[in-house]
Amino acid sequence: MPFQQLWKDPLGDHQEWIYDELYTSNTWLAAQDSLQKLPKENGCTLECIVAGLMFFSDATHLANFGTAKAWPLYLYFGNFTKYSQSSPQSGACHLIGFLLSLPDSIKDVLSCLSCISKTGMASLLTYCHRELFHSCWDTLLDEDFLEAYQHGIVLKCADGMLQRIFPQIFTYLADYPEKVLIATIKDIGTCPCPHCVMPKASFSFLGLLRDMDSHVTEACVFIASGYTVDGAKVENTLGEGLWVPNLNQFMHKLWKFGLDPFHMLVMDLMHECKLGTWKALFTHLIRLLYTIPQGSWLIAILNSR
Repeated sequence: MPFQQLWKDPLGDHQEWIYDELYTSNTWLAAQDSLQKLPKENGCTLECIVAGLMFFSDATHLANFGTAKAWPLYLYFGNFTKYSQSSPQSGACHLIGFLLSLPDSIKDVLSCLSCISKTGMASLLTYCHRELFHSCWDTLLDEDFLEAYQHGIVLKCADGMLQRIFPQIFTYLADYPEKVLIATIKDIGTCPCPHCVMPKASFSFLGLLRDMDSHVTEACVFIASGYTVDGAKVENTLGEGLWVPNLNQFMHKLWKFGLDPFHMLVMDLMHECKLGTWKALFTHLIRLLYTIPQGSWLIAILNSR
C-alpha cells in the first residue's frame, strides 16, 4: 500500500519527506487518492489498487560482428520495493516483447522513389521509424488495456483477496534518442524548453488540443500526397517548434486518463551517467593508476574487487 514516509528531527519539530520508493512519491499518492474518488463500477465494493507500470526499452546489437539486433521492451511493477526488483533471482523484470525495427531493405525501396534527395531520404526514414514505433504501441495499447486502464480488472492477489486493479503508466526509461522517439519531438528544435511544443510567437495557442491536432493532421495529409517529410510544405505546417508529423499513441490514447508522456520519461542513469560522465571519469582514474609506480599491480587489485 502507498504511504508517506517522514523523518522527524529528534532535536526539533522539523520534518522531511523521505522519497525512496515509487509508491511513496507524490505522483503515486495523488493517483491512489484520485482512484478512491472514482464512482464504483456497477456497485463493486472491492478495494481499488493502483498497479504502477514502469517500462524500459533499449535497442541493442546482439553481436560485435554482423547486423543482428533486437529491441526488447521490459516491464517492472512499481508496487514492489526497489530491493526486490534489483535482485537477479526475483523475477521482477518481465519481457513484454520486442519492438519492430525498419528492415535494411527499406532503403532500397525508398531509393526507387523519384524526386527525392539524400536529405529527404534520411528524413523519410526517420518518419517511417517513428511511425513504426508508435504503431507497435498502438497494438500494445489495445482496447483491453484501455478498458482495464479506465475501469480496472478484478484479480485475486497473493493474499487470496479479490481486488480491483487499475494499471497506470508511471515511468518509461530509455536513452535520449529513444526519448525523442517516444515524445514525438524533433531532436533539435526551436522552442523555449523541452516541455513547450510551440514557437514563442504562438504562446497564445499553448495548451489547445485542437491546435496540435490541426498541425499534425494537415502535415500528415501533405506527406501522404507526396510532399517530402522535411519539405517546406510540411515544415511550414508544423511550425518552428518541436513538432513532428507523427501521432503520439501515448498522448492519443491515454491523455484523457491523465497520462503526460513528457513526465513519464525519467533520467537514464546507465546511458546519461554510467556510460557518460562516470565512464569518462573512471577511464581517467584508470590511466592515472597506470602512471604511478606499481600501477599494473594496483589495476589487478581493482579488477579483483
